[in-house]
Amino acid sequence: MLKRYLGIMLAVLMFLSILPALALADWWEPYPEPVVIHIAAEENTNAVFADGEDYETNLWTKKFKELFNVDVVLDMSANNTNREYDQKINLAIASQTIPDSFPCNRIQFAQLKAADMLEDLTTAYEEFASPSLRKMMDKYPEIVATAKNDRGELVALPRFFYGYETLTRFLWIRNDWVEENGITQPESIEDLEAIMQTFIDNDGAKYGVILDKELWAMFRMASAFHAYPRRSWVEGPDGTIVYGATLPETKNMLEYFAKWYREGLIRTDFATLTEEASRQDAYNGLVGMATGENWAGWLFGNDMVRTQGDGTYFVSFELPSIDGGKVMHPVEFPNEIYNVVRKGYGNPEVLIKLVNYYIDVLDDALGAGTMTLEEVLPFNTNDMHHVTGPFKVEFDHYKDVSEVSYAVDHDGGPLTSGNAILFYNEIRKWLDEGDLVGMGRWLQQGGQEFGSIPKAIGHVDNGQILFSELWGLPPDVLVDYGTTLEDLLIEGFTEIIMGVESIDYFETLIENWYAAGGQECTDAVNEMYGGK
Repeated sequence: MLKRYLGIMLAVLMFLSILPALALADWWEPYPEPVVIHIAAEENTNAVFADGEDYETNLWTKKFKELFNVDVVLDMSANNTNREYDQKINLAIASQTIPDSFPCNRIQFAQLKAADMLEDLTTAYEEFASPSLRKMMDKYPEIVATAKNDRGELVALPRFFYGYETLTRFLWIRNDWVEENGITQPESIEDLEAIMQTFIDNDGAKYGVILDKELWAMFRMASAFHAYPRRSWVEGPDGTIVYGATLPETKNMLEYFAKWYREGLIRTDFATLTEEASRQDAYNGLVGMATGENWAGWLFGNDMVRTQGDGTYFVSFELPSIDGGKVMHPVEFPNEIYNVVRKGYGNPEVLIKLVNYYIDVLDDALGAGTMTLEEVLPFNTNDMHHVTGPFKVEFDHYKDVSEVSYAVDHDGGPLTSGNAILFYNEIRKWLDEGDLVGMGRWLQQGGQEFGSIPKAIGHVDNGQILFSELWGLPPDVLVDYGTTLEDLLIEGFTEIIMGVESIDYFETLIENWYAAGGQECTDAVNEMYGGK
């Protein structure tokens, strides 16, 4: 009797042990009859299709048909450089002729939710989401919360983003001048000023730092002054939400930039230069310092070497702190795109299943041994990973970059995804063959000494991320004002830097900003997010 009981229990335990595998297999199950899904897709200018292929017929859609018996029909597509794609989706929403599934921006998503035009994906997600998709959704619950309607139903899959580490900023400094002058990591603003002057005195630089008419270099450096003047809503001294530009730290930063302008460390005509034009001073050897994101190694990498010679590329350094305190990197709400399904479409789980497959190919299959490198690489080369319309997400690069950085520093190591192998191979092309495109990848991911994102991973690990208090859809009034209030601040900041107005004008400028609509926007942000 006991033996029989134990046998039954063993059988039950064995059955329970395979339940996860059975659940995982469900999303791989093809439809017995063809399922058609009409989509919209944003076009990617860098995509290179095989002969005879396009956004409707390509290696992805062929796999969708082969593996799942899903026929993808492209109803509309457009490039979004000048918002052509957004405009097409806006027209479709207005006429209530949206495709079965498509990616939309967060303002369009809010309109679709308000009009009750989106299918509830809750059941489809619970039944068909793969472990990898669930892991992604579980990691960012604050993002997933914005993908639900007022009834708590999941009505979108967030597109996600590349990870908070990719949103931080750096100093970028010319490497050969760094080596010639024995430059080390600047620890203070005074160190920063000394580096600028050293390059002018010793290396023929004419200016200390790049600046353009949109003031991007200043905004990227602002964290060094504990200032958050661009698109950052932060907690103010009284506990309410305020716009970062209105705080005293911004005034302090402007005082430094005005001093640098007077001392000739900034071009006198910066207010006439686009950001692209301002970079020419680097390419021409007139400046050795800039600010930028993790990808700036491409901007100050191969073009620098082509114009100035070997070793002239810029490398990333941490922003120094004005007072020795922790430098915090402000992060806006990062999820700009939502993948949605039209209300009434009969197979909403198609979105879940095909996104599962996208994740599996690009992030899981190689490490799991279910696809070879040769099978994986066509899906993420030539920007083929950006041509699937709604059937994609953006991967957190934390794991991939950590693996690549380790492999660079140790001349090899485990690489468990197609992305990681692709990145590492690009870096090896630079290190082994002098390939200048590969140099850009090396400056971004190539180990702890040179890689910008490995440094940025430290920003995440060390708690140096400052999340915006505006976390999700902006209030309507903020959208309505567009760039008007930002333009007002840029104009005023520029006048202070150039000495047209004294630093004391800052208070007047902020008063004008509040009067021009800043107060209305601040009230709206507090009403929407003040109680969270």
